[in-house]
Amino acid sequence: MILFLMLLSVLNGYILNAQPVTAVFFIIISSLICHRRMEGKAFLLFHLGTTAIVAMAVFILPENDSPAMVDTVTVTGYKYYRDGVAHTVINEDRRYDLYMEEAVKLPVGAVCKGPFEVVVPEVQRNFIKKDDRMRMKVNDLDGRIYAESIDSSQCAAGPMTWGMQLAEMRDGYMEAVLGSTVHDYKFDILTLSVGNKSYITSELFDKLQKLGIYHLYVISGTHVAFITAILFHVLNRFRLDITLIKLLMIAALLAFLCLNFFSPSVFRAVFMTVTLLLVSFTRKKPYLSVISLSALVQIVINPWIVLHAGFQLSYITTFMIILSRHYWSGSGFFIQLLGITLIAEISTLVILLHQFNELSISGIAMNMIFVPIFTSVIFPMVILFNIMVFTHLPEVVDAGYAFVFGTLKDVITLIADGMDHRTSVGSLGPFWLILLSTLSYWMIRTLCLRQVRRFLMLSACFILSIFLIDRIPHDDFTVTMVDVGQGDAFVIEDHRNRSVLLIDTGGRYYYRDAGQMLSDQTVLPYLKEAGVDRIDMMVLSHFDLDHVGEAHHIIGKMSVDHIYVNPNDPGFQAWHEEMPDDFRGTVVDALQTRELQVGDIAIRRLFPGPAHSDDDPNRNSLVLEVDTGSYSFLFTGDTDEEMEQLWVGEAGRIEADVLKLAHHGSDTSTGEYFIANSDFTYGLISAGVGNRYGHPHREVLERAGGMAILDTSKHGMVRFKIDGREMCIETKLDPSLNHCIKNSKIAAQSKP
Repeated sequence: MILFLMLLSVLNGYILNAQPVTAVFFIIISSLICHRRMEGKAFLLFHLGTTAIVAMAVFILPENDSPAMVDTVTVTGYKYYRDGVAHTVINEDRRYDLYMEEAVKLPVGAVCKGPFEVVVPEVQRNFIKKDDRMRMKVNDLDGRIYAESIDSSQCAAGPMTWGMQLAEMRDGYMEAVLGSTVHDYKFDILTLSVGNKSYITSELFDKLQKLGIYHLYVISGTHVAFITAILFHVLNRFRLDITLIKLLMIAALLAFLCLNFFSPSVFRAVFMTVTLLLVSFTRKKPYLSVISLSALVQIVINPWIVLHAGFQLSYITTFMIILSRHYWSGSGFFIQLLGITLIAEISTLVILLHQFNELSISGIAMNMIFVPIFTSVIFPMVILFNIMVFTHLPEVVDAGYAFVFGTLKDVITLIADGMDHRTSVGSLGPFWLILLSTLSYWMIRTLCLRQVRRFLMLSACFILSIFLIDRIPHDDFTVTMVDVGQGDAFVIEDHRNRSVLLIDTGGRYYYRDAGQMLSDQTVLPYLKEAGVDRIDMMVLSHFDLDHVGEAHHIIGKMSVDHIYVNPNDPGFQAWHEEMPDDFRGTVVDALQTRELQVGDIAIRRLFPGPAHSDDDPNRNSLVLEVDTGSYSFLFTGDTDEEMEQLWVGEAGRIEADVLKLAHHGSDTSTGEYFIANSDFTYGLISAGVGNRYGHPHREVLERAGGMAILDTSKHGMVRFKIDGREMCIETKLDPSLNHCIKNSKIAAQSKP
């Protein structure tokens, strides 16, 4: 119990650093546990002191301080992907991933001379949780190195550490599996044997997440428990002494850990099992202390591991199952399976909502179906394959494996595509975190006590709370300029009507040829964290890639009801021909529809008119006035000065609260005539950091000097929150600019 309370102190420190209000709640709860379990004030004071110290320590944890260049690197191991192999390397005490364009595999222990450029991800520039820099910290990396190739003459053999020897052993095993068959199931075998998640394709990953069974495809406590049970059963059949059986099991688990040495979930499960086996010699079973010690050891090794979703999910599930185990000890197999599955699902709900902004609708049912399949069929097949790969793998068995694993994926795909299994939920504030955590605890408690009516009532309250999270908005509207680098993307949300307008999408972007779509790093996670799972209207101002390059990808990922476009744009036809086959929305001709309404968001096209024709996509840009009632915004695409004179001449003097400066602040736009015939309070510029065009241009900034300029290249994401007459502005990278205003025109109208 002491180790468990110490772990709670440490975790409270992390929460206090990130969510002070939520932390107060958990500190009170853990303090009450201390008071009840550890009589006296001494341990309570120790508990609170530890929480405060950890909070301060987390606050001052150092950033990755990697040099821009390193002279030499030492190869310590490999990371396998379907299309190649990356290297893990070290320089002094820093760890890096090394990617080479040329398919060369350097030997473990090789010391290679550079120089090599070190790439460290930028800080997150949008209000989203996805953070490559934080992910590197969690994975104990200091950067990435990209090289076209490394010649053998640059490398020489170096001393081998025990970690390198383990990496060589792991590499030899993986090569043996990859060379044993031509069928794709070999990737599944490796995923389930050594936890190589890189072999899971993005399509399969999405489907596994939809069904809530991703944990079955990665090495976890479930796998370790199964291996332990199989080992015990087999060794027991040989009528060996129980002491020898335990020692052999410990040796086998440690060997398994060597193959999965860098997997936190495997370390946790093996550490706990081996420790329990050792403790069993004393006839004690301190489950709570063992799992707590495992977590504390991992935190000491890597303090950032606490932020890893896998760490949080695996430990909360294990703790809840351990604390509730005696309630199910006398039940039959099916009741135990149902009870433990429900507890595992309920205990992770809040973490899944907080980390991923998703809730599985069918997770419990899917686990009830697939857990027995994996336990009774897939896991035994994996173990049997690992025996045959080093002896003899008959062709008929090879074909059988291909059929079983292929059929499994077909079934997963069929079920995943058959319905929406997950729903997006907006980010949880302190109130919702506390409420849902409390409900989760009471649901588990009533489930263990078999209080079915109370459990159903609490479940209904939990579902109702999820329903209300996105339906009790703090604001009426939110207008967001997403930082998509050198491009445009604006999200406008009407919270009262749950309507969403997306103006442009940003352009295609592949980071170091990794195939990562820009919208997967920017627009889509932002929408997901806002609880948005459908877009009412997508407006494409014109068909340059930096404005529409992500449109098809977003349409394929999210339901889009209408697309508002200028069909006279020279790029429209080619873009329309590439439309995803499953698009079921409507393409709206902007030239025939001047005004439209999305919820309470009013949209009016100012330019171009039906008669306008030009071969330049920029000169076909839609110019839109967007009105939320209290505040108005003008979006100008990439129009130039000549076009500005045309539509200002037609529309007359233009007045709005916020202007999106045309063409990313280029000096070809936002001309003197336009400025002289318009009035704006704020000017928005969406431009990439260090872009090769030099946007925004100095001349434009001087002409727009009467506006408060907000620029993504300097300030990151910019968000306007509108609540009645008040509008609050916040930027991701410069909080000093955050402020609120009240619409003076509306205020004047409200006077008697």
